[in-house]
Amino acid sequence: MGNTLKMFVIAARDGNQAKNFYESLFNWKITDVGPLLQISGAGVSGHILKWPHQDHPTHTSMYINVENIQECLAKVEEMGGTVILPEMAVPTGGSIAQFVDPDGIIMGAYHGGTHASSQSKTEIELNQIGFFEIAAREGDRSQRFYESVFHWRITDDGPVMNISEVEAGLSGHLFNWTFEETPYMTLYFRVADMAACLEKVTQLGGKVIIPETEIPSGGTFAQFLDLDGNPIGIYSGR
Repeated sequence: MGNTLKMFVIAARDGNQAKNFYESLFNWKITDVGPLLQISGAGVSGHILKWPHQDHPTHTSMYINVENIQECLAKVEEMGGTVILPEMAVPTGGSIAQFVDPDGIIMGAYHGGTHASSQSKTEIELNQIGFFEIAAREGDRSQRFYESVFHWRITDDGPVMNISEVEAGLSGHLFNWTFEETPYMTLYFRVADMAACLEKVTQLGGKVIIPETEIPSGGTFAQFLDLDGNPIGIYSGR
């Protein structure tokens, strides 16, 4: 069994600015609980992190349940990643750590009192997280990395590699990123009206980078940059 999604994080330079952006865009309820702002209504536990580290960019990341963080971090380094935050206790219980994968994508590991099973759902509600995407320079290398670190089952199905929803707790895709821009990890949220959502993004100061595009298996998707330049995806009709 693979290690499943525990929570997601959106790092922002200005927490209040990010709070206003996402509350307006997705109708989330976001409350300030100190160094974090807690997101309610996204389908999975989420946080906006007030990101003070100038040597690391703002980003979106996922925290994955693991049985043993030290073993996980050892595997990260063995597979070519770098630990940027060693294991530390969190006030709500358990502990976390952060690392960057071989493409520099920031990810998190979490260990708590219980090891959660898959959080996958048959129906994703509006404004909730539906799937995630990892754009990598070398898909085969990233496949080996994530299979080893998180024990995910990843299958090559053509232009994308599918990350097992059962293994990861959320449907995911991994693919070769051939553009000059930095590789990334992004989260996709289900919306009711793509055009209205993208118009709202622009009104709030974000930037649309992929306009509404058809998905071969049905529905449409788009991507935008939030006020910190974090790539975020939306989709509809699936």
